[in-house]
Amino acid sequence: MLLGGDIGESTEGTQLEFSIRDIDLDQHTAVLSKLNVWLNHNGKAFAQGVQLRKRKRIIPKWKIIEASELVPKIAAQTTGLKTLDPMKAIPHDDLVNLLKLCWEWRQDPNLVMQFGNVEAEIEFLASLVKADGWLKGDVSVIDYAFVLTSIDYEIDKKNMLQHLDLGLYLMRKRQQQLEEVEIADWTTTDVFFMNHISTCFAENKRKKQQVGWKIRKSLLNVVNGKVPPCRLDWQNVYTVYTPFMLTKYKHWVAVMIDLVLCEIKVYDSKVSLIPDDIIKEELAPLSITLPNLLNTMDFYEEGVYANNCSRDWWCPWPIERVDVPQESSEGDCGMFVLKYIELFSAQLPLATCTAHNMPFFRLKLAAEITRGDAYFP
Repeated sequence: MLLGGDIGESTEGTQLEFSIRDIDLDQHTAVLSKLNVWLNHNGKAFAQGVQLRKRKRIIPKWKIIEASELVPKIAAQTTGLKTLDPMKAIPHDDLVNLLKLCWEWRQDPNLVMQFGNVEAEIEFLASLVKADGWLKGDVSVIDYAFVLTSIDYEIDKKNMLQHLDLGLYLMRKRQQQLEEVEIADWTTTDVFFMNHISTCFAENKRKKQQVGWKIRKSLLNVVNGKVPPCRLDWQNVYTVYTPFMLTKYKHWVAVMIDLVLCEIKVYDSKVSLIPDDIIKEELAPLSITLPNLLNTMDFYEEGVYANNCSRDWWCPWPIERVDVPQESSEGDCGMFVLKYIELFSAQLPLATCTAHNMPFFRLKLAAEITRGDAYFP
């Protein structure tokens, strides 16, 4: 057990001591238990009572950056993701930093983490570390410059950046630092991608042919590798992963777009919730819009793709739900989505992607978000 202490000040000015003497940092359940006491029991109610009376205090964290700003790992460290250990222990120093941040939040719920142009209040970590917490993210976007990168991405500023988006960003960032990415196996979108697909489909649903389809600039920018941060041009990858919210069921699934076979695979952590025909109906906008989007860009006419698809790629792409490990409790679907994408993209088995391990993965993601980097192999 790692021991330590620090002195802080409560909102009333009383000196309080930050201590982890009673926490076994080698037991993630003990760390999560303490975090939930600080964040979920009284902290949220306390925060709601004081935030109207006191000004927020900013805790500057890391900034979301582009791949061109990253410092690549040296050759000896560049082993790729195939040696990634999903269950590798979280460094004690990172756990202490996370614990101290949450303890400070408990003392002053008006504290706000700031990720460059993005803010996160206490509920952001509270819902992440809670056993059944919904991964949606109470991160208010103040300035979309980091997403827009001077390009019209057509995002409603009332939207919230998700836990999922930060998790996916950290995966892409790690990929850029670890691998040769001129031609890579994969990339991801952000959570806004499927919203733009649905809007584009709705705008063109009366058109019976691909000729004349109006394609949103936001989608062209994704395929061309202009957004989101640390993304890759789709011409340089074989698969694209994206999260998809089934709003009616309040359920996240992971979607894999196979650009070689021209098909869509769905990784669903709760197949008993939604029948196959409903899944296909919900993803029909993607199945139909994708070929029209790629046709507009002459995607299969140039670059690395001498199309290997055995059928006419410009027809709606088939959708298949793949057998994957299942969740056993409500609220874990978002965490399952992140782990499906992380493990599949690293070409690792899903043996560790179990309901039993989700609390550890929640804690790990909280530590990664706090430190600003996904853990390396």
